[in-house]
Amino acid sequence: MRVAQSPFATEWPRFTGAVIATVIAAILGFSVPLMVQAVLDWVLLDQGAPPFRWVVALVRAAGGADAIRDRLWLPAIAIVVVTAGNGAASYLAGRWSALGAERAARQLRNTLYDHIHAVSVAYHQRSSSGDLLQRCTSDVDTVRKFFAIQLMEVGRAAAMVAVAIPVMAQLNGRLTLVAVALLPVAFWYTLHFFRNVQIAFTASDEAEGDLSALLQEHLAGLRVVRAFAREPEEYRRFTARNTTHRDVTMRLIYLLARYWAVSSWIVIVQLGAVLVVGTTFAAGGTLTVGGLLVFLMLEQMLLWPIRQMGMVLADLGKARVALGRIGEVLNAPDEDHDPVLSGGGSERPVIRGAVAFENVSFAYPDAGDGPAALHEVSFSVEEGTTVGVLGATGSGKTTMIMLLARLYDPSGGRILIDGHDITTIDRTWTRRHVAVVLQEPFLFARTIRDNISLGRSAARDAEIFAATRSAAVHDVIEGFSRGYDTPVGERGVTLSGGQKQRVAIARALVSGSPILVFDDSLSAVDTRTDARIRAALLDRQATTFLISHRATTLARCDHLLVLDRGRVVEQGAPEVLRAADGAFARVWRQQQGAADVDA
Repeated sequence: MRVAQSPFATEWPRFTGAVIATVIAAILGFSVPLMVQAVLDWVLLDQGAPPFRWVVALVRAAGGADAIRDRLWLPAIAIVVVTAGNGAASYLAGRWSALGAERAARQLRNTLYDHIHAVSVAYHQRSSSGDLLQRCTSDVDTVRKFFAIQLMEVGRAAAMVAVAIPVMAQLNGRLTLVAVALLPVAFWYTLHFFRNVQIAFTASDEAEGDLSALLQEHLAGLRVVRAFAREPEEYRRFTARNTTHRDVTMRLIYLLARYWAVSSWIVIVQLGAVLVVGTTFAAGGTLTVGGLLVFLMLEQMLLWPIRQMGMVLADLGKARVALGRIGEVLNAPDEDHDPVLSGGGSERPVIRGAVAFENVSFAYPDAGDGPAALHEVSFSVEEGTTVGVLGATGSGKTTMIMLLARLYDPSGGRILIDGHDITTIDRTWTRRHVAVVLQEPFLFARTIRDNISLGRSAARDAEIFAATRSAAVHDVIEGFSRGYDTPVGERGVTLSGGQKQRVAIARALVSGSPILVFDDSLSAVDTRTDARIRAALLDRQATTFLISHRATTLARCDHLLVLDRGRVVEQGAPEVLRAADGAFARVWRQQQGAADVDA
């Protein structure tokens, strides 16, 4: 899986260093009880040298048992030094693992963010934005925590088992068998817990994703909810999903609580068995008091990491689920490799604005057996032409524009820009030369200036002012207390619908694109402002597509397309179509009659 190979794999030196430091810390931790045993049995009680050569060598290097008995501060200093070394190794392990995990998580978030921008529009239409947000934040953090914390625990547990059992066997073989009697039970229960916790965490994570998606949708549509007084209904929807999230999360919490309870019982029984049998051996003279003390200390040091392995496996299960969810996003093909789309194209020709559709057909991937959105659409316009597009809702107007911007590729026919097949042109290059203004424009929570210069950050103030004057919004912006530095709020909430549309129009004009597309983006402005903007657009040297339901908006275009059910039913000069008894003529008469009645 791509996510498993990078970026966490690139941090392997830090993670390896963290594991090595953890092993060193564990070994130093074992040294302390062995030093205590040597002092207690050999130095103070004179019961003979311990069965560990390095301890004997250390005591003899200090002058022997008699010398240490006269200077008990020496073993105290040795214990302090070893403990300090243990702390230093633990610090390095924590630092390296945390640093590696944070660096990898940062890179993973960047990779996810970049890939989400690279996938097709169809992928985003199928996906929930709240669920994607969950995968980019909570799931990434779950993986980060595992590598930052639990990876060290794996190294510590391995070191404890590898060192503790041989040491205990050297002290007393029979008591060692008692000390490890319940370890197979603990391992079996831990594996059983691991399987169950993965299922529980998957359900909890998916429920949290559904909850985040609903909350994101509600916040985005808050004004609609209030306008229709839907607060009680939306509250019930949220409560239902919140209850589901609580129930599945409580299942996860129950599994964790049961594991800690059962594992604590295993630890207590195991320690009790060692204490009873070890005391019997000590009373019978087959085990020294220091040996019994060391045995109990080693048993605790052995059982704790084994018990902790339950949490390690629980977090491993969570991390596996999170990695799987992240991998689903990263493994989604980008636009250049999506089987539904054509190749990415690599040409970057000079684009002046001549556009031609040749028998273009298109059906949305998720439409199934439903009708196609476009059927053999053909037309051709020269650069600098103003093209009006008229049609009922669902006639294919917006689909045609999405194909021109290469958000989708035709399923039949081809689109030419200045004689070049659009599928051979680099997608990014195409979009830099096709500026689209939607009916419901999106503004970022930045200043008005930032939103207008979004497509061309190097735009000068004079260019921005010229664009806003053409969009009939300059005076409105100047009327704000902070002018062009006025924040517009999330999704441009502080602006009216007409103001947002005009700011979006100015953004398209500032981009300097030779092809401009206005998808019914004058619907929220009054007729006088509409006329001012149209007059300014007609004076620009750009190929302009005007999609509108207003016949008067389209009357001054150079060329007019009339769509019906995905087909071009009429095209030509507006005055010619108005004189004919066709679709445009009927719309013209109906709207003119309605205008006369209103007057």
